[in-house]
Amino acid sequence: MQGDSVHAQQDLTSSQRVRALVQKASRTQALRDQVLEDLEARCKEIDQLSVQIDVLAKVGELFRALMDLLVLSHVRSVEAVITEGLRTIFFDQKLSFEAEIAQRYNRICVDFFMQQERLEGRHIVRGRPLTNFGGGPSTIASLVLRLLVLMRLKRSPLLLLDETLSAISTEYIDQTGLFLRKLADSTGTPILLVTHKHEFLDQSTVAYTASEGGVEGTPHLEVQRLRGGSP
Repeated sequence: MQGDSVHAQQDLTSSQRVRALVQKASRTQALRDQVLEDLEARCKEIDQLSVQIDVLAKVGELFRALMDLLVLSHVRSVEAVITEGLRTIFFDQKLSFEAEIAQRYNRICVDFFMQQERLEGRHIVRGRPLTNFGGGPSTIASLVLRLLVLMRLKRSPLLLLDETLSAISTEYIDQTGLFLRKLADSTGTPILLVTHKHEFLDQSTVAYTASEGGVEGTPHLEVQRLRGGSP
């Protein structure tokens, strides 16, 4: 009887172990199914994200292309305006203005150059404005650039040139004055020029002269109207 009891206990223990293993296997199977289900969901999300990344990459390329075209269009317009100014003023030098667009450190950069045709176009000299072409042409290029920036930003209704044109040679002053008047008329921007070169008076619409006056010990500035303006 005792042997039968031992066998019965062993059978019960084995049965419990089997049930425990079956339950564990069932839980493992359920966990496996859940993991597979989650894995499938994550794979679908990855596929969707991959599609979105491809779309965003293509959109980014499109925007970069549009930005490049926009920058190029503006730069070419600037080139044309400055070249017109250079050839209007320095009529005997065949100068032109160029801008090179490059990308550095993930930013668009623009380098400025000038070139000059020599020997009836058979030879072209190209270089930096100030280094290779002197103060006069560089001054005009800088002036036009500043005016275009002011117009773009809509920051100021007035362009002040305080001795800015001192590098312009006497033989080019008439043409410089004509170009400044054309810029002022076409852009609607008044240009106030402070200069010691009286030759600019011939091209001004309003002109004043200023000088120090007064008796000794009480100096003051005397301003006299030369042309146009309010009396």
